This record gives sequence, C-alpha cells and structure tokens, in this order.
Amino acid sequence: MSSGPSVSEFAPSSQAFAPADDQEATPSVVATFLFARLNQFAACCQAMSAEEAASFVNEVRRMLTDAVTSLGGEIAQRRPDSILAVFTDDGESKKPDHAQRALHAAVVAVHESVLLAKKVSARLATADVPPLSLAVGVHLGAGQVSRRANSSTGMVRARGEAVEVARLLETTATDLHWSVATSAPTSLAAAGRTQKGRIGSLGLPDDSFIDIVEIVGLVPGRGSKTPPETFDALRDALAVNQRSQRAVGSAIARDYAAIHTGGHFLVEGYRVLRKIGEGAMASIFLADNGIGGPPLVLKVMRLDKAVEADGLQRFIQEFALLAQVNHPNVARIFSQDFSVGHAYIAMEYFPCGDLRARLEKPLDSATALDYLKQAAAGLAAIHAVGIVHRDLKPENMMLRRDGSLALADFGVAKQVSMLITDTGNGDIVGTPYYLSPEQALGQAVDARCDIYSLGVMAYEMLAGQKPYRARSVRELLNMHIHAPVPRLPSPHERLQPVLARMMAKKHDCRYPSAQALLDDLQATAP
Repeated sequence: MSSGPSVSEFAPSSQAFAPADDQEATPSVVATFLFARLNQFAACCQAMSAEEAASFVNEVRRMLTDAVTSLGGEIAQRRPDSILAVFTDDGESKKPDHAQRALHAAVVAVHESVLLAKKVSARLATADVPPLSLAVGVHLGAGQVSRRANSSTGMVRARGEAVEVARLLETTATDLHWSVATSAPTSLAAAGRTQKGRIGSLGLPDDSFIDIVEIVGLVPGRGSKTPPETFDALRDALAVNQRSQRAVGSAIARDYAAIHTGGHFLVEGYRVLRKIGEGAMASIFLADNGIGGPPLVLKVMRLDKAVEADGLQRFIQEFALLAQVNHPNVARIFSQDFSVGHAYIAMEYFPCGDLRARLEKPLDSATALDYLKQAAAGLAAIHAVGIVHRDLKPENMMLRRDGSLALADFGVAKQVSMLITDTGNGDIVGTPYYLSPEQALGQAVDARCDIYSLGVMAYEMLAGQKPYRARSVRELLNMHIHAPVPRLPSPHERLQPVLARMMAKKHDCRYPSAQALLDDLQATAP
C-alpha cells in the first residue's frame, strides 16, 4: 500500500500521560479525538476466503493505524473495521496543533482507504459487494486520557463527552455522505489548514447543538514544499470516497436508524441557533444557512412520532402546499428534506411573532382593516391553487418587521382539534373559536370556511373579544351554527355589512371568494 501524502508539515508533539487505574480520578485534558469506521467491511470479508480475509483485516488495521501514528496520534481503541485515536500537545506549544494533525490524519486515512478500496474491488470483481468507504468524525474537546496500566501495546484509554461526539460525527458523516465530519470549533482550531465544504447542525440528546463542517481537502501551509499534486490527490480521494458512500447510503442509513431516533438529529446546510418552540409533532428551531442572510425556521419532526395520526403525510403536505404559492402574504418555504430519523422543513422566520400578541386590546380601524386586506390577499393566493387552510386563527397569522402579515401553518388535517382546556379561572382556551358552521357540523368545506374564520378574527380585532364564548365545546359549536352574527362596537358600525357577509351561517351567503372580499375591503375607507 502507498504510504500516503507527506505528513512532515505537521510535526507530532510528544505524549506524556501517567498510568491511571482509577478512571474516575483521571483529570480531563483538551485533546482532539478521531473516530473512523470502514463501511462495508463485513460484506467484503464474507466475500473473501479465510486467507484473503485475514490479509484484508491486517491491511485495514495498518491503514488506519499508520494514518494516526504518522501524525502523532495515539490509539485508544481498535476494532477490525474502526479506530478511535487521540491527538494532544505537550503543553509547551504556544499554538497547539492537535486539531490540525487530527484532521490531516482523517484526510490521509480516507486517501489510503480509497487506494485499498480499488484493490479490494479488483480482487472481488466477480462478487456483488458494495464499495468500501470510510467515514471519519473529528472533535476537539475535553476528555479523560490515560495510559493503559499493565499493557505493552502503547495504547491509551480515552473517554468522556468529546469522545462520544467524535463517534457521533462519524455516524453523521455516514448519514450525510461526507468523508470527514468535524465540529466547527475543531475546524477553526486547524488555523485555516483545511478546506471546508458543506455545513450543518447536530442536535444532541441534551438539546444543545454543535455546528458541523465537511472537510473536503487540505490547504498548504506557508512555505510548504509539498507538491500541489499531493493536495489534488487528497481532494480527489475525498470525492471518490463520498461517491462510494452515496452508492450504499440507504443501506448504511438503515444500520444507523436506531441511533438517530434516540433523541438527537442532524440537518445539512443549516446552522441551528436555538430552539424556539415545541409542538405535539414537531420542534421549531431558529437557524441560518451559514452564508449570510436573514435567519430562518427549521420545523423538525421525528419520524417515529410521525407515524401517529398521519403526521408525516401532514408534514409533507405542508411543504407541498406552500411550495405552490409565491405571495407576500403567505409564509415563504425554502426546502424540505430528510435525515435519518427526522424530516424537516426550512421556512421563513417571523421576528415579530403572530397576530395573537397584538390582540390583547382592540386594534384601531385602520390597522384592523390593513390586516384584513393582507389576510384576504393571502387567502386569495392559496385558494387560487386549490388550497383551503381550514385552521385560520391569530396564531397562524405571522407578522414581519415591516408590518406585513403572512398566513402560515398549513400542515393540518381536515379535522380540527376540539379539545378543551380549563385554566381553573373560568377561562376556556384551545376550543374551536374560529370554526365555520360547516366544520362544526362535520360537513365538507371549501374556501368559504376560511372566509368565516377570518370574519371571526375581524370581530376580535375590532371588538377586543371573541364573538362567541361558551362554557362547553358543544355550546360553542351550537353558537357557530345558530347564533346571530354579533354587532360591532359603534366606532366600527360601517364594517358591519362586511362582517355579516363574512360570518353568514350559510356558506352560500358569504363572499364567493377571498378576492371578492378583498375587492370589498379595498373599496372601504379606512
């Protein structure tokens, strides 16, 4: 096998750890941990004779070990198909270089694995074996590192949170079809000596996040004597390895599915900033795309939860519906994707929240009329492509900094929840205050049910209270079906004809379309 590109640019530092039988007493050190796994290792072994398999195992061990030790790393764990390594400094260096060396070792290991994969592919040309690929995770952090007592192997013990993150980054590399995945701080500590590719965020079981970076090559140092062709070869190897990962990605993903439904998730192309909400089916996170621009929202659903109540279908529907519409009064949606164990949607972020926050007191006529016009325009846009919102309410009317309003949250089933929650103070929340009579009766609905719901909100904006209040869901539904349209306060009497037509009990008596409503509102003086 080739010895790989020159490693002379990253001089290894000496290692000095005291033996420690009591792992709990081992002090933490800041180090860089590398975990690498060769995918399709078992399949290749099964396709070989016993003699060939033994030789193959030795080749893999030598490949992974040499990549680590040639850059000054030490082996903490070695399995036939994987390796855990530790890179530290001697404490005397002004600029610790263990992150540089660990990432360099990761790239060299991928280069060597590609050479090995070519040999194995030629050896097993007649066998139906998926291509070998290497996935590497690298993370700088605090961990417990000590010499193994009573051992002549020279290996060390390594454990701690940083070790587990490195392992998780390896599975992340596998899931995203990256060759090398590292945490953003580790990449930063490499002092510009690595070439970065895509970005992402990895959510951990404790609800914290780390930004992750794909390593796609090495960058020559100042005064480097390494030929440019060496760096080209490394970049090419990372790309070849990535293509091999994609070829068997779905099979590998299934192997790790159990891991990724255990409380964490990953997304590619976005940096998660913080969690901003939690629903019954999805978690909401503030994020950015790493290349500038305004923040956005990631709506993330665990697939094991999505099985319940057709959750995944509704989640996909939300993207499919919104993707058809490009209108300033409809929330913008950017992308939908899946990772192992999760589905997520990237959509517009509304820093000013929803309309509910504005309804603590009545709105003036001009503001209420402006919101009604914008909502009607948004409804006209979605109705034009055959979408009926079915769950229009203040919580789904989002506000931008410029004062514009946008309809949001289209991922609902046709049946609207009618659960009731008593606060203990006589207030009833969570009831279907905005349901149309036909929804209350369980009848088929069309776009005119959204017009009724908007009428309920129109009354609430102008009067400062909901049009119908009741002690039970049954009573409230009955009021939607039979109670007369309430009268607006005297300052807003001129809008009573509009409200009466929006909230007509018979849908045939309402505005025939949101555009017709908008036309009427446009003709109404503020």
